[in-house]
Amino acid sequence: MNDALPLDVGLTRRSIERELDLVAGAIRMVAARGAPAITLVGLDFGPAVLDRSASAALAEGVVLEPLWHTDESGCDIRVRSFEPWPDRG
Repeated sequence: MNDALPLDVGLTRRSIERELDLVAGAIRMVAARGAPAITLVGLDFGPAVLDRSASAALAEGVVLEPLWHTDESGCDIRVRSFEPWPDRG
């Protein structure tokens, strides 16, 4: 008996696109100096999104840092400014 759930390709595609949109928004916000860094957590497709977003981050002058889960099953993504921010204190 096969107990595996069928793969919903459409849902998977929409989920990846949503995560790509979240990373793109974080890249734009950090690049526009709206925040020094943004951490996106709970991503289902972190490594794939990280790979596909790397060139956009580089073009905007921001850094994507993978924050690997302890079991290395995936990662969250930190988007940060390449240049340090001045102290606001």
